[in-house]
Amino acid sequence: MSENKMVSFESEVDRKGGMECEAKMGDFSLTIDEPKHMGGTDKGPNPLEILLSAIGGCLNTTGTIVAQEMDLDLKNFKMKIDGKMDPRGFRGDPDVPSGFQEITVKIEEIEGVPEEKMDEFVEQIKNRCPVEGTLESSLEVDIER
Repeated sequence: MSENKMVSFESEVDRKGGMECEAKMGDFSLTIDEPKHMGGTDKGPNPLEILLSAIGGCLNTTGTIVAQEMDLDLKNFKMKIDGKMDPRGFRGDPDVPSGFQEITVKIEEIEGVPEEKMDEFVEQIKNRCPVEGTLESSLEVDIER
């Protein structure tokens, strides 16, 4: 990847009916839905679960790169990502934010990072993870027609 060149990532999302939609990303596709109690058919994870999984996946990728740079043999890296939100914002209450108010990443298992290197490792992955960085930046999402 070039130092000063922007790269682009794309996802194409197509509604299939009800709450269900299909996201296409290159050669891959993913069904996104809501559970039955939210009006969906429970054919796939909901968008918030996918966002939390994207954080974990990005931290894993970033952690693999950082471990290589630190000359560490990362063998196991398991995280639990928990998001807390007040659903009133989603339901239209203008006084409540519509998204997560808190996201916590808990490293449940890690093998290959010695204790004396753990703080540096965690700081590096937090600072370099593009998904975490995007969420921290308060990036404005433009919706165009």
